[in-house]
Amino acid sequence: MEAPSHPFRDAFRNRDLKAMEDLLADDVSFHSPVISEPGFEGKKAVMALYRVVFDAITDDEFTHEYGDSSACVFVANGKVLGQPFKATNLVELDADGKVREIWVMARPLAAVAAIAEAIGSGLAAREGGASRGATRAASKPLRGMAALTDRVGGRIIGRLNRETA
Repeated sequence: MEAPSHPFRDAFRNRDLKAMEDLLADDVSFHSPVISEPGFEGKKAVMALYRVVFDAITDDEFTHEYGDSSACVFVANGKVLGQPFKATNLVELDADGKVREIWVMARPLAAVAAIAEAIGSGLAAREGGASRGATRAASKPLRGMAALTDRVGGRIIGRLNRETA
């Protein structure tokens, strides 16, 4: 039998925008794995983000959940633009149990670049105009460089592991 999960996990897993919105404090902040600051500030901005995230993230599966009345940590695997990733979400709760802070960390770098492209272009599409195309154009080289870094770094680490085994 699966242990009960926090409603945040259920809302994400079910792509339930209404349930997600009900969980968020009015002054919630979301801190991206891509942009250092500013974070997304306020319920409306965070919900605009989740509308894009729910469309962009596929094959997500929560593997771990830890928490208490002040914070929860969720670990999940997923894909974005076909790129597999692992993400950790730290969800801090206020005294009423509402989500007040969300911190997302993701790996590998190639997946973070794919997240930047998918989420960035999705958010830019809300504005219309050239923003979406510009966001995609700026993200494509980043994804390529991250993929190259992953391949080269993997070879270097693989050799180091074999040499030190």
